[in-house]
Amino acid sequence: MKKMFVMAMISGCLSIPLVALAQPAGGGDLTFTPQNAPPVVFSHNKHLKEQGLKCSGCHYQFFQMAQGSYKMDMGKITKGEFCGRCHSGRVSFDVQDPQNCSRCHQ
Repeated sequence: MKKMFVMAMISGCLSIPLVALAQPAGGGDLTFTPQNAPPVVFSHNKHLKEQGLKCSGCHYQFFQMAQGSYKMDMGKITKGEFCGRCHSGRVSFDVQDPQNCSRCHQ
């Protein structure tokens, strides 16, 4: 009985990496609700699959994995923090151009 339990535990531990590999990448859509502005919908799919970015390109550099673990606002974004690291007109559209507001704010 003890031998069967040990074998089951070993099998379970060996299968954990396979289960982890099977998890889909991306965190779905996130909705942020800034004060005095329409909500912002962030699409992981658009950034990962359509733009070819990697999770590590943003996470733990500009964003933590837990939503709300940072205080993000347009003042910081326009100064190149958070989304502004790419959305400054150099890598992607410029958040400071008023014509681009609706690309994020919905």
